[in-house]
Amino acid sequence: MPTTSQGEASAGLDPVLEAAMTDLTTLVYDSHVSSFLRPRQLTTHRHLDGPEGTGRAACVAMFKNLKHFGVEWESAALCEWATRRGWVAKDIVLLREFGNGIQSGARFHTGPAPWARSEVQSWLHGVSAHGTPRPTRSLKIKSCCRNDAEPPPSRADKVARSSARFTKR
Repeated sequence: MPTTSQGEASAGLDPVLEAAMTDLTTLVYDSHVSSFLRPRQLTTHRHLDGPEGTGRAACVAMFKNLKHFGVEWESAALCEWATRRGWVAKDIVLLREFGNGIQSGARFHTGPAPWARSEVQSWLHGVSAHGTPRPTRSLKIKSCCRNDAEPPPSRADKVARSSARFTKR
């Protein structure tokens, strides 16, 4: 199975790692479906420390699958790749923690792995299971991604703003 050496990591990611990270990015940041009950503007990302645990389970399962198939990685190169793609700082810290931990044999407890066997097999061929994202597309900043200096608006603020729009003058 393909492995990553020092020279490849500095020049760019191994195609196996890039395919896996592309799918992880798609799952964590771009997988939201709008509906009447959950409109797109109200959704948040599935962060690696999110309450539903989907992002954490996906990240840990990705590293476990890669390790099982003998793929080696440098966590610093993966974090650099994630930074260039617009990942949030707290997710990059957790990505490094999970990557280093699984390489060293640490066990992380999560929910069920969201990756199908076919998706993992496509990574091993260097192909993203969900296709390649548009290169110019940047991740959308949602309320969950704002920095701590600017807290998200409270429910009362949202109601006040929306009622102010519809008042008669």
